Amino acid sequence: MTEHEGRKGGRHEGTKDSIVNRQSSIVNRQSAIRNRQPPIVNRAPRNPRILIRGLLCFGVGVSGCVIIPRAPDRAQESALRRRAIEAVKRAVRYEHDSGVRALGIEVMQKCLGADGLPWLRNALRDDEPVVPFAALLALGTLQDRESYATIHAFVHQQDDNLKVAAYYALHRLGDTSYSARLPDMLLTHPSSDVRRSAAMVLGLLGDPQAVKLLARAMKDQDQLVQQEALEAMASLGNPEAIQQLTFSASSGMGFQRVSAINTLAALTDPSLETTFRYKLQEGEYLDTRLAGARALGLLGIDEGFGIALKALDFNSPQRDVRRDPPEAQIRRVRQLAAIALGAIGDRRALPVLQRRMNDQSSPWVQVVAADAILEILGTDPLAHMSRERRRGQREGA
Repeated sequence: MTEHEGRKGGRHEGTKDSIVNRQSSIVNRQSAIRNRQPPIVNRAPRNPRILIRGLLCFGVGVSGCVIIPRAPDRAQESALRRRAIEAVKRAVRYEHDSGVRALGIEVMQKCLGADGLPWLRNALRDDEPVVPFAALLALGTLQDRESYATIHAFVHQQDDNLKVAAYYALHRLGDTSYSARLPDMLLTHPSSDVRRSAAMVLGLLGDPQAVKLLARAMKDQDQLVQQEALEAMASLGNPEAIQQLTFSASSGMGFQRVSAINTLAALTDPSLETTFRYKLQEGEYLDTRLAGARALGLLGIDEGFGIALKALDFNSPQRDVRRDPPEAQIRRVRQLAAIALGAIGDRRALPVLQRRMNDQSSPWVQVVAADAILEILGTDPLAHMSRERRRGQREGA
C-alpha cells in the first residue's frame, strides 16, 4: 500500500480555488478531513509557499547509482547564472499557468531581491488571484515603499485572501492600521482558505506575541488550518510547536510530513540534525528522504547529495494512484530534488540542474531548477565563497 493510499485521502489544497501553493499553498479544500487529498504540484493553491511546502509526500522510490558530473568552471558559471535569472523572469511571465507565475514570483523575490521589483509590481495586475497574492507577499517582504498606493488598493478587494496578503505587505511597510483585522480573519472567517492565509501571514510577520492567537486556531475544525497555525507557531520559536512538528515529521499523516520537515528545516537548528538524518536514511518514501536531504543541506551537511542528484532524473512513478497521476509524481519528485540540491550547495549538481532548467516540457521544474542554480551560485559572482567557507568551518570543527 502506498503512503498516498494509506492516508485515506489527504488534502488537495488547490482543488476548490486556486496558489502556488506557495508557497504553499499549500495546498486545498472541502470535504471531511479524512477525505482530503494532499496537494498535487501542478495545481495552484491559494497561499504561495510552493517551493517548500507545496510539494507534499507520496510513496515513490528511487534506486540505482548516480554518476556525479564535473562542476563548471568559473567562466561557465557566469553564463549559467545569467541564464538562470532569465529563466525566472520567463516564469513570472508564463502565460499558460498562473501557478508557474506565482512560483516564479517567489523565486524572484528570494533570489533577485530589489532587482526584481519591476516584474513583481507588474504582477499585481494579473487577473488570476494567486499571482497578485504572491506578489503582495513578495513586495511586502522586500518593503517596496514605491508600491504602497497600489498595495493599499487591495484592502478594498472582494477577495479576502488578497486582503490578508495586503495587510501583511502594509504592515511590513509600517502601516499597521489593518493588522488588527488578522485575528478575526484567523478565528472567525467562514473560508478555511482565508483562515489558513491569516495563520501563514501571522507567522511571516515574526511577532512572538502571535503565538497565543495561533494556539487558539489549533482548535479549528479544518485540519490544514491547524497545520498552518502549528507551523507558524514553530517558525516563531514556540518549543511546544517545534516538538509537535518533530513528531509529525515521523508519525503525522502523509500530507503533513514533508511540510513539517520543511518548517523545521527553516529553523536551521543543529539540535534537529538527528531527526533530519533519520528521515534521509530511513524514510520510507522518497519525498520525505528528499526533504531530509534539504534540511541537512541547510545545516551544511551534504549527505543527501547523491539521492537528490539521482532523483532529479526520477522517472519511475507508481501507476494507478488515486488523484496522483504519474506525470505529477515525476514533476513533484524532480522539484523536491532540485530544492534539496540548492540547499546542499554542491557545484557538481549544476550540469544536471542546467539540463532540467533547459527542459521546456515542465515549466514547474524549470523554475525550481533555476532557483537551485541561483541558490548555489548566488546572483553575486562571489556568493559561492561564503557557502564554501561555512562548509570548511564545519569540516574543520
